[in-house]
Amino acid sequence: MNRGDLNFEKSKAFTAQLEHLVPGGAHTYSKGRDQFPENAPNGITHGQGARVWDADNNEFIDWSMGLTSVSLGHAYPDVDDAVCEAIRRGVNFQRPSALELKAAEMFLSMTGTDMVKFAKHGSSITTAAVKLSRAFTGRTKVAVPREHPFFSFDDWFIGTTDSDYGIPSELKQFSLTFSYNNIDSLYTLFKDHPGEIACVIMEPTKFVAPKDDFLFKVRELCTRNGTILICDEMISGLKIGVPGASAYFGLDADLYTYGKGIANGFSCAALTGRGDIMSLGGIANEGSRKLFLLSTTHGAESTGLAAMIKTVDLFRDGRLVQQNWQVGENLRRQLKEVITNYNLDDYLKINGYPSMMLLETFGPTGLDLSFRTLFMQEMISRGVLFQGLFILTPSHGEKEIAQTVQAFTGACSVYKQALDQGSVESILIGPAIKPVFRKIV
Repeated sequence: MNRGDLNFEKSKAFTAQLEHLVPGGAHTYSKGRDQFPENAPNGITHGQGARVWDADNNEFIDWSMGLTSVSLGHAYPDVDDAVCEAIRRGVNFQRPSALELKAAEMFLSMTGTDMVKFAKHGSSITTAAVKLSRAFTGRTKVAVPREHPFFSFDDWFIGTTDSDYGIPSELKQFSLTFSYNNIDSLYTLFKDHPGEIACVIMEPTKFVAPKDDFLFKVRELCTRNGTILICDEMISGLKIGVPGASAYFGLDADLYTYGKGIANGFSCAALTGRGDIMSLGGIANEGSRKLFLLSTTHGAESTGLAAMIKTVDLFRDGRLVQQNWQVGENLRRQLKEVITNYNLDDYLKINGYPSMMLLETFGPTGLDLSFRTLFMQEMISRGVLFQGLFILTPSHGEKEIAQTVQAFTGACSVYKQALDQGSVESILIGPAIKPVFRKIV
């Protein structure tokens, strides 16, 4: 049922105040005001398990889980205890810490790769992977799938999006786009740019499964052309499989990038892969050119590494991933039954994998952000913080599933009403959300 007790007065005041102090009102654009309906919570005060509380002390089930970074649950005791222990021993030192060796050994034993470099966020890692690829191949160009929305805030990627303001046009020639699951589009890039493509970087899967051996055809095409294949596991790591989707599909890449969920929301990202490539960033081969790969004061700061070690330790036997899949299958089955009961199969589609699902929302004429905003609004009004994703964690239990299905049922009822009248007018409160990547604010 719609919760009439929800009040967002303090959340709205918080939003206005923060936008005066922080460009965009958030430190990642996906959390900004323009990405949520008018009734969205803000000023999150705390989280516990699969729930969060906002500035107005409203309680919500959380399904985005820190933009997919919280893989176990908010304030997960085992991870927090490991972090607190690390803090009490000091967090940053003049020379590498014992924790860095332990973290590297554990991470490499999980991934089966040769070397690893840690940092605090994914954009640094993916840019470092591109830099390595360019150095190793002596080439300049990068190929990315246009269907995968984000790899880095650095120029090499943002220049491929509509939000290219401030990026020299000369740099855009070095980034090429192809279509996921369309091997001919990638083949055409190699044909049109012979001997120029340093790397192909892509997520092994997003919410659409690879078809017709697409991943292995990409692998073969890269090998044949001497191009580095980088698999971005920022989101799929510890969700699709262990260590990630590449292992689930049996794909062998040259470099891998991890982040988000590997440390249960703490800041830790990792670049890993073949030793002959990774070692270009080292200092052992005297007389060779030095590649300034990653050099960050906080890259190996102890809280992130301690959180990563404990998180990986909990996930590495695969049981938690299997549990998330089972719970997700149950949730998806119930949600699809609701969709069918309201005759919304043509308008609401659940894509992806049981552990990470995406709800696509269609209006009378196709994909429609106003209708998506309406669905988010109705889920939030029923106590479910929802931005289109269902990110399963061990903290999402039977109570959360039951409440989510109930909220989903109510949202579908309102959605059907909007479809019947042909628009969201008079039902949607406030403006529709906008694309993150757009030319005009």
